[in-house]
Amino acid sequence: MIRPAYERLFSKWRKGRAPRPGAGPPRVTALQWLLASVSVVIAVVGYEVRSYVFLASITQLLVALSLISLVMVTREVFKTGSIGKFCLIAGVFVFYWIDALALSLQRYPFAVPDGFPYNATQFDQDLIHQSLFYVAAFQLMLLIGHSIRPRFDRPLRFFAARMDSLSFDRTLIAFFLIICSITPLLLYYDFDIAKIVAALLSSRSGVDLEAPEPGLAQHVALFGIYGASLGFVYALKAATWRRLWWFALAIIAALPFVLGGTRHIWLYIALPSVLIVLRGFQGRLSYKRVVGLTIIALAVLLVAQAQFVYRSVGWKDVGNVTAEEFSQVNTNGQLTALLFAEYLVPEQHGYFRELAEPFFIIHWVPRQVWPHKPIMESWTFYNDSYVQGANFNVTPSVIGQFHLNWGLPGVLFIGLWLGFLTSIADRILLLLDSDRQRAMFVVTGMFYAFIISSFRFYSPVYFSYLLFGVIAMFLLTRRRAFKTVGALRPRELSAC
Repeated sequence: MIRPAYERLFSKWRKGRAPRPGAGPPRVTALQWLLASVSVVIAVVGYEVRSYVFLASITQLLVALSLISLVMVTREVFKTGSIGKFCLIAGVFVFYWIDALALSLQRYPFAVPDGFPYNATQFDQDLIHQSLFYVAAFQLMLLIGHSIRPRFDRPLRFFAARMDSLSFDRTLIAFFLIICSITPLLLYYDFDIAKIVAALLSSRSGVDLEAPEPGLAQHVALFGIYGASLGFVYALKAATWRRLWWFALAIIAALPFVLGGTRHIWLYIALPSVLIVLRGFQGRLSYKRVVGLTIIALAVLLVAQAQFVYRSVGWKDVGNVTAEEFSQVNTNGQLTALLFAEYLVPEQHGYFRELAEPFFIIHWVPRQVWPHKPIMESWTFYNDSYVQGANFNVTPSVIGQFHLNWGLPGVLFIGLWLGFLTSIADRILLLLDSDRQRAMFVVTGMFYAFIISSFRFYSPVYFSYLLFGVIAMFLLTRRRAFKTVGALRPRELSAC
């Protein structure tokens, strides 16, 4: 009997198996190198093109090449359960290429949006040339960074040795972490439930968990991000009625962050659960498993889309938003942000030569102690030039951020660095046992979330979520002594 074509195609996807323990994350394939390299060459050739129509065609070709790479790394996710390369390629595609495609498909390609602080109807061709080259080069450097795998056994063993503790006191800590998410609301509104509910259902400004100078309560709330994520992971790994109990607790912990409208926090909460589901597959696919993972992915995307739609009007207006408004795709605007960063520097200001990492440290010093604590001058200049005195703030994208400071060398460096960090996350993930190291699974998922969020801005705020997650993980785990990394090889697990 001849099988239908779709079954033959799906069977090729099902042939994959989880990688051999200790084998490391999947390498960049020759075809993936070729696609990334050809994209750089095409972007360089684009410097000779002045026509907006031809520039639009070049952009669409670059988007198509990136989409092919995205399909390839998606297949690897199903086969190996390793998501590093997918995060990198999908990050570039979502944050940059989708916006580039939207700009190229306008009636007048690369038209300047209404109200944008740029005195022209279309972006200058030189800015477009540079942005396309920057994104293509950044994409290539991500793969190079992911391929850098030095001997790094001792730090990896240090984290891979953290095992879940089932003691009563650590169970209480897990409940405390979940409660942390609502602590600022309880304190601010004096435990008035009616006021808390009204604040959660109001517009984005109604709940401010990310104030410029957060106090102790806001810092405690950061533990709630980990608590919400841990609750969902516990629910996926629990049996019988306990699953519903943990789901209920996780939803309660996640609500303040979801209703607050900040989508990258939802990524920190949801991504560890995706990793747990993928680990359960162990490279063995079935229709039910693919459908299940698809449903989870769609649920994550729907929540993120709802956050985007309702954060400005408030969740109390759920019934007043049309289907057309809800289905409107948000392109993130990161390529447009990059174009503006190129417009500002070096023409209107020299390169700032400013390191980002020191701000990851001074971020924790209260202004009461250091009244004149500095903030990133490059971001301040960009933000002030963009908003023109309005009461909101913007980011230049991570490529724009490093262009403002270092130009092309900075763009190449940050691509290399984020790719390398992703390789580290992949190597840690392969060492973990999802039954006995759920707390570490959450931290690893948050590590990926930090890397993805950094495509928007390499920020100490995004890092703080991960840092509080690491602290919470140490509170919930104990160290298991072992002689070799192989002692922590994941067991064969059934699907969740």
